Formats: sequence, C-alpha cells, structure tokens
Amino acid sequence: MAFRYAVATGNWSNTATWDGGTLPTAADDVFSNNFTVTINGTFTVLSIRNTLNAALPTIAAGGQFIYANGGNLTCTAAQAIYVGSTTPPLEMTLASGNTGTFNGNVLTITGTSNYIAIRHSSSGTLNCNGNYNIDGITATRNIIAVTSTGILNLVGDLSSTTTSSTGAMNAVSMATAGTINITGNITASTNTTLTSSTVSASSGTVSITGNTTANTIPAVYLSGAVNYTQVGNVNASTVQPAIYNITAAATISITGTITASTGAPAIYSAFALTSGYSSGTYVKVSGNVVNSTNNMAIVAPRVTIDTNTSSWLFQISTGGNRTLYAAGVALGNPATTNVRFGTTYGASSELTGTLRVPSASNVLSGVLVDATTGTLLMTPADFWNYLIASGFTANSIGDRLQNAATVATTGGQIAAYTI
Repeated sequence: MAFRYAVATGNWSNTATWDGGTLPTAADDVFSNNFTVTINGTFTVLSIRNTLNAALPTIAAGGQFIYANGGNLTCTAAQAIYVGSTTPPLEMTLASGNTGTFNGNVLTITGTSNYIAIRHSSSGTLNCNGNYNIDGITATRNIIAVTSTGILNLVGDLSSTTTSSTGAMNAVSMATAGTINITGNITASTNTTLTSSTVSASSGTVSITGNTTANTIPAVYLSGAVNYTQVGNVNASTVQPAIYNITAAATISITGTITASTGAPAIYSAFALTSGYSSGTYVKVSGNVVNSTNNMAIVAPRVTIDTNTSSWLFQISTGGNRTLYAAGVALGNPATTNVRFGTTYGASSELTGTLRVPSASNVLSGVLVDATTGTLLMTPADFWNYLIASGFTANSIGDRLQNAATVATTGGQIAAYTI
C-alpha cells in the first residue's frame, strides 16, 4: 500500500495530475490533496480520500473526484471513501444523458463536521455498487446525498449503526425531485432521532427492491411529496415502523408482506392523527398484511389493496388470530372438478363444484358410488320388458327379423300355391 496524491487539477488519466508523474495503481490509497480530479476512464485503487495527512508526505484536506461521462471507479478496500472535508470526496456533476459508476463499500464516516461521502448534484445518472453503513456521533452526515433531479441507481445493502446523534445520519438522502433506485435491504439503527433513518427523502421518487427493517428508528423516513415504491417485505421493530411518513403528500406502494410488531405498525403515517384524511395520499398494498398483538400493520388515512393481496391477519378480541382471505385464494381446497356439481365452497363461497355423481339407484347394486354403494337390481323381467319395449324400433334386431322367412311362413306359402 502507498499513499498517492494529486498535485494539480486535471484528468485522472493524465500523469501530470499525480505525484511522481505516474498513475495510481490498485495498491494505492489516493488523496485529492485539495485539487479536483476528473475520473475520465476506468480505474481501480484501494480507496479515495480528501483527508489531511500531516505526516510525510504532507497532504492537504479538501478537493474531490468528479466524473467525466462514462467514468468508472472501483475502490477495493473495506472502507472505500474517507471524508475529511465538507466538500464531498466523490461527486456526480454531469447533466442528463451522462453516467458515472462507483464500485466500493462505504462503511462509516468519521469526524464531527457535516460530511457527505458521495454527492449527486446533477441531472445525470450515477451508478453505485456496494454496501453502505452510516455511523457518527454529533454531526449531520450522509453517505450519498442526492441534491438534484438526477438518477441514483444503487445495488447493495444499506444499514446504520449510529447509537446517538444530534444531527441527521442517513445512508442515502434526497431533498430534491430526483430518482433513487435501490436493490438491496434497508436496516435501521439504534439511534433515537427519526431523521437519522437509513433512507430519508422529502421529494422525488424512491424505488426499493428489498426488505426494510426498523430498529429504534425507522428504516425509511418520508417527509415530503415522495412517490415511494417497494418490492419486498416491510418489518416493524418493537418500537418503530419500518416506513415513517410525516406528510400527506407521500404515496407508498408495497408489493410484499407488511408485518407489525408487538409495539409498532410497519407503516405509519404520522399526519393521520391531525390532518390529511381527505388527501389523495394513500398506502397501496399488493401482498399479505399481518397485524400483531392488536397493532395494525398499516396506520394511514387511506389504504387500498389489489388483486395480489390475498390475506390480512387480525387478532380476535377473545384471543387467537383470524386471517381474512380474498376470494379465490388457494387454501388447499379441492378442485371444482372434484366437488359435487352445484356445491358452493371456498373462503368466500366463490367456488362451485362441477363433478357429476350418479345416484345410488342408478348404479348396479354393490358397486361403490359417492359415499355408498349402488342399489340398482336387474331381474329377468327387466330384460324381457326391455326387449318387448324396444323390439321393433327402427334398425333393431326385431325390426330386421320381422319379415324374415320361417318354417311356418314358408310352409304357408307352399300350401297356398295353386298349380
């Protein structure tokens, strides 16, 4: 491992940008040294930093790394970014149509200032791949802050281990009408400040594919007109919901199982207790809902379900649980072809049997039928009467034989013959 640092503002690919006149390698920790370095290609290093290094070599705090279109930076160290300035070490500044990519894990942000590790301040697209965990004590910190109308695509798990803080501590935050797409699980910390939720948004669109799990604070905090969509499970902790909504302007759509805890709902709209009852905002559910110890899984003025919502578990006032199922839910019911014709059954009597079963009187005696045996007996008289009744119907044996010659008819013809 070696410390490498910029000696001028310029492109990463330009050797004149770096100390020693050579490019950093995959074995180097790289400092911006209060200069601006443009990531204009694909590069791999251990870490990037805008921190101070007081020992030799002396490196100044500040500066940052920004993207040229298509720039791709990979940091392989366990801690990929070190922050030592209120200027974010890594920033996306390009307009819509431009992209930048960062690969690496950001596990913590140290220091007492209001720090951001990665800032997306443009309308372009920033792709981030890695796991992100926010930690801190006294200051406002964000691993990724979206301050623009751009797109952030993040693949990785987000978590928070902050136990106390006087400022907001977010793995990802957005205060503008941008778009955040996260593929990964979101886990909250043991902090006591609601605004230190792992993901915080006051505007724009947030889409999560993964589970959200609360701790002593929510995993997701919505404080404005956010269009929030999640494909995954929503799990409350014993004291907080996984999704905390303080505004009537947010719309929350969930495809997954929503589970309350013994002490909190999974989704909580704080404004429900004061205003917003007639607003257009609501929680859209596509999946199963589980109440717990009489706590509703969803607390909101307006809730809708769709056809994929098959059950909602409630508690019975006298004890135990009861699950309400939507019509057509497969509950181990037999197929309609295996149920007697005309019989209605199912959770909501929405199924009707189509199986035709003959009565016992129409089945030969002794033959099993339905839950009994046939009782039909065939006597010689039955056979004789049947032959009489059908003996001369068209094309029957009787019909074919009725004009056939016999000894009697032939003898009568001979006897009647006159020579």
